[in-house]
Amino acid sequence: MPAMTTTARLTTAAAAALVLSTVATPGAAADRSPTENGFERPAAGEPYPLEQWAEDGWSAPWSLGMRERTVIDDSTPAHSGGKSLRVLYPGGKVGPQESGAQAPFELDGAREYYLSMWIRFDEDFSWGTTSYAGKVGVGLAGGEFCSGGDTCDGTNGFSSRFIWQREDGEAALYYYHMDKPGKYGDYAELKRDGSVIHWPRGEWVNVVQRVRVNTVTDGEANRDGEIEVFYNGESAATVSGLRFVTNDDLVDAAYLDSFAGGATPDFAPRHDSYINYDDLRVSTDRADIPELDGRRVAAPSAPPPA
Repeated sequence: MPAMTTTARLTTAAAAALVLSTVATPGAAADRSPTENGFERPAAGEPYPLEQWAEDGWSAPWSLGMRERTVIDDSTPAHSGGKSLRVLYPGGKVGPQESGAQAPFELDGAREYYLSMWIRFDEDFSWGTTSYAGKVGVGLAGGEFCSGGDTCDGTNGFSSRFIWQREDGEAALYYYHMDKPGKYGDYAELKRDGSVIHWPRGEWVNVVQRVRVNTVTDGEANRDGEIEVFYNGESAATVSGLRFVTNDDLVDAAYLDSFAGGATPDFAPRHDSYINYDDLRVSTDRADIPELDGRRVAAPSAPPPA
């Protein structure tokens, strides 16, 4: 698996040095997690920086790329409603400072969360130049978000996200846990009927991720952590026996972490590429995820009539 860079939870000094966007959630209760976002506001063509996320109930202490590389889009048929969130991955650029967008949206801490999102890669999305990898959409994380080549020691958190990889856009889960086999994250290919799934271009697809944090006994991590992934409502990957923490860290972030790369220019898209996101939903209750009981699994196959 090629090296994948990321920016984890930042200190105040680091945030200032990188000139990151910050925002407080106006009028939001401190103990209220976000639940859903269909990106139906603000007006089409407007960027969607943190202050706009906050108006929809999603709060994060920092972000990268939101103002520069996101837009509310009505030119692409949305999964539902009339708009979706469009994110730019510029040609020739890699890493979160120059590609895609990042923000750790705060959740009330819980041992288990579900996160669902609809994703559409544009018709000529470039997987890379001569190397091929990148992170996709929103994942789940906790504590200090162990990632970016860090050693996960049970006290510095964990992360679980999606990636594309290889020249044909293979879909995979990319996750950091205490027993990862190498420097960078562990991964599991998404599969359907025994075959590896490839992210399609020009088509809405749904992915749901469930992360359950392991229990801890006398400061020792029990091997009962789990990650499960569903693709268009069907099981696509299950990883069990995981050790994430030796402390009381829980899932406490819906981590938007999406960019091209890899850390070297050969991972860069050959040309400007886009991914649209819609109907983002997060909950501790499976019943709140309609895609898992057959609801809302159909995606539009053609633009609505004018």
